[in-house]
Amino acid sequence: MKKLVMLINLLFVGTISMAQYTAYVSKDRITILSFASPVNVLGKIPKDLQIIQKENALITLKANQNIPQPYLLKIRDVNTSQVFRIPVAYSYGRSGQRIEIGNKLSAAIPTARGYAAIARDLSSGKRNNIADHQKTGGVKAWVGKISLASNKLFFRVDVRNKSKLPYELDFARFYIRDLKTVERMATHEEEIIPTYTSLSRKTVVGHKQEIARVFAFKRFSLSENQALNIELYEHNGNRHIYLQVKQDDLSDLTILQPRPQQSLNNLVAATHFN
Repeated sequence: MKKLVMLINLLFVGTISMAQYTAYVSKDRITILSFASPVNVLGKIPKDLQIIQKENALITLKANQNIPQPYLLKIRDVNTSQVFRIPVAYSYGRSGQRIEIGNKLSAAIPTARGYAAIARDLSSGKRNNIADHQKTGGVKAWVGKISLASNKLFFRVDVRNKSKLPYELDFARFYIRDLKTVERMATHEEEIIPTYTSLSRKTVVGHKQEIARVFAFKRFSLSENQALNIELYEHNGNRHIYLQVKQDDLSDLTILQPRPQQSLNNLVAATHFN
């Protein structure tokens, strides 16, 4: 009986689904998969997809042409024999990202409830400490309440719709880019991926409605000539919104700490980071 239980456990652990981490590819941008230990690719690679193993634990993806249907990429961890199943889909706007896979992702699972608690705390109440805002087509968005908790940066993004047309948010994109570029010099962009988001896949903001969503990232810094760009894309529409967070916005972070004699999930603003 013990052998049977052990066998079932091994079979269960042997395969990990990464459906929540879709790898988006395009013909013009390279998507990077970074693993915690050496891996190898399993199965036959479709001709539409270009896969290059740069290092033992680093794989790059690029589309040779438009991929009509999502492809399930299977990658095995050499040390543990775990198989990661990663959906690959074509999207120019969401391609070019770096995705951390393996122990770094699994280690984040126990803190998911903590992230949700922080998100609830930040999304409640009025918006404040606004870093940027933009309005287009009756839709206005703000980014603010920039906070720090467990070495993670948290941002609150508000979207308000005063137009009569519903605003369906397709996806959000985040990348660091130079504010000014020297003539004849290439523009440098660095995609960053949230470690947590309270934004659901299908979010619709109706007439005279307003939402607040929270995003968390590994802590990063910005130079005077850099900004974090936040792009909100409307589904089947052109009311895209562009926000920026600059160096000064990260110089006075609100630090979130647990209240004494209460659960770690009950977070309050305790002080400021100078």
